[in-house]
Amino acid sequence: MRDNIKKFLNLIHHGDKNLFFLFNHKIRCKYLDIIMPKITHLGGATFSLFVCLFFYLFGKVEAKSAALEALITLTGSQGVVQFFKKTIYRKRPYLDLPNVNTFWKKLLKDYSFPSGHTAAGFSIAAIFAFYFPAYSYLIYSLAALVGVSRIYTGMHYPSDVLSGALVGTLFAFITHALTGTNGF
Repeated sequence: MRDNIKKFLNLIHHGDKNLFFLFNHKIRCKYLDIIMPKITHLGGATFSLFVCLFFYLFGKVEAKSAALEALITLTGSQGVVQFFKKTIYRKRPYLDLPNVNTFWKKLLKDYSFPSGHTAAGFSIAAIFAFYFPAYSYLIYSLAALVGVSRIYTGMHYPSDVLSGALVGTLFAFITHALTGTNGF
């Protein structure tokens, strides 16, 4: 049984590395080299907090409620992300694999699993999709692009991104169930 679990985990890790190199090497082009490092910042703390603050200060009632819920969701999801990063200790791809394409001189030293940028993107996307369903395809597409950019820029493995998307979305559903439409 233990050997089967080990084989299964090795298979997942091998697939994760192959998919990582597909995004980080094979689809690489000069246009994506310009766009992806910019898209990745859409999941960063500065942009995420700015979006919430902007909609809270300048939005109508529904936008204010969405912004407040998104802020709560961001706080919870980032807490879980940090817990897992400090528990699992998965090295970032550029620290673990050879010839990884990165786009910054100063690289992160914290751990890779799960992706905080992706969790933030999906936290905001899911909450705003609850309030503005007509824009859900656009909002989720942007969140997904943030996740892809994290792989493209060498910061995360695909499983880090998928788990970040799951954490962000799950927290959005929990927050919305506890505080949404009836709560604020």
